[in-house]
Amino acid sequence: MASTTPPAPDAATGSGSTAALAERVGRLEQQLQRLESIQREVDALRNSTPRSDKVALVLFSGELDKVLASLIIASTAASMGMDVSIFFSFWGINVLKEKRVIEHKALLEKMIDIMTPVGPENMPVSQMNMLGAGAALLKRMMKEKEVISAKELLDVARESGVTLHVCSMTMQVMGIRKEELITDIDEVGAATYIQHASQAGLTLFI
Repeated sequence: MASTTPPAPDAATGSGSTAALAERVGRLEQQLQRLESIQREVDALRNSTPRSDKVALVLFSGELDKVLASLIIASTAASMGMDVSIFFSFWGINVLKEKRVIEHKALLEKMIDIMTPVGPENMPVSQMNMLGAGAALLKRMMKEKEVISAKELLDVARESGVTLHVCSMTMQVMGIRKEELITDIDEVGAATYIQHASQAGLTLFI
């Protein structure tokens, strides 16, 4: 009569299965740790109470009319005693430029620098720009109506205590240097804006 005793497990196969199982358990533990970390961050945001007197703006646009709107909102909120910050990113950074420095830059960085305006007074408008004629017309109308310029609004915002942040990643990508910008600007990452925005009663993206 043939033996019915089951064959003994292969040692190599058993060892391989154990190693694969241990590796899978390790990956699951890492995923669990990441999920727990995300949950802690979410809980922290939920527990943080937004302040009605705190305003966080993102200025992404490099167009004069949108820049004017953001600076008017920021300076008005600051004059009302509110805590205001502006996070300048991508084309919005050109608002903070006071000079052009192209020496020792890569070719693409030089091209972007030459094609972008320096300061708010040299920016186009979002509608009917007409090769700069629209922007000139808007500035003329503002002067006739005794409305202060974008540069003056920027000065007012700074004097009112508005905190100005510039995106460090954008500066790196576009080759913008700190010496090209006006003084007293904090170079920060997106995490700083998120922290401000999570505590703000009002957030705006312009």
